[in-house]
Amino acid sequence: MKVGALEILPVIDGSARVPPTAAFAQAGKGSEEGDWSPHQQFVADDGMLELALGGFLIRTAGHTVLVDAGVGRVNDGTFVGGQLLDALAGYGVTPADVTDVIFTHLHFDHVGWATQQGAVVFENATYRCDERDWAHFVGPDPGATKKLSPLSSRLETWSADGTILPGLDAMIAPGHTPGSTIVVVSSGAERALLLGDVVHCPVELLDDEWAGMGDVDPALARRTRVALARELEGTDTPVAAAHFPGLQFGRVLGATGQRAWVFN
Repeated sequence: MKVGALEILPVIDGSARVPPTAAFAQAGKGSEEGDWSPHQQFVADDGMLELALGGFLIRTAGHTVLVDAGVGRVNDGTFVGGQLLDALAGYGVTPADVTDVIFTHLHFDHVGWATQQGAVVFENATYRCDERDWAHFVGPDPGATKKLSPLSSRLETWSADGTILPGLDAMIAPGHTPGSTIVVVSSGAERALLLGDVVHCPVELLDDEWAGMGDVDPALARRTRVALARELEGTDTPVAAAHFPGLQFGRVLGATGQRAWVFN
């Protein structure tokens, strides 16, 4: 995705495959097969929902930035990762080249390559996240603490909307986690949004009754998603999330009276 002078590149670490009816709820209950009939563009030929795992690479004003860091070397039958460093290498980027790692939030499938076996993977990078997520996960959560505590000396946090780096701004979007954040990429008059896990699948932007996965505060997460969908409807703003198929960007269309999704 080109945003003015900036380019956003997908960095795929792997994928997760789940039955769509088990992944998302609708109208306060689990979704049923019929609920997915209008949304077959998001479902694989075998009927499974494939969720990408990975992040996005952006080069801006002297920075080489990775937004989210995949799931890491995992193969548990649902989550399969391990490709992120190879994907970066395909763009000519080594771990040492990365100057900044921005986490949209701190769930395990977004921080997998932050460290490996206690060693910091991107040794020259400053790591950045919302301070509320750090407080929520590091300390209270043993797994997150083990994974992320080696980053403490190179961590910078934010606590409100504002500039993270040139061309990259934080838009606080709580609910999925306390510090869940949308990263706004802008250059000149153009912008695009990296949604993290505010939305896992574009279907959540099309109907206010759809609910997401793994929300710490489901009611707040729903309000955040609904507000986002209404803001995006009918605009020309491209958006992508860390689990969209192929990490593709798309837009929310509203001209027909009912929201529709189109991939770029």
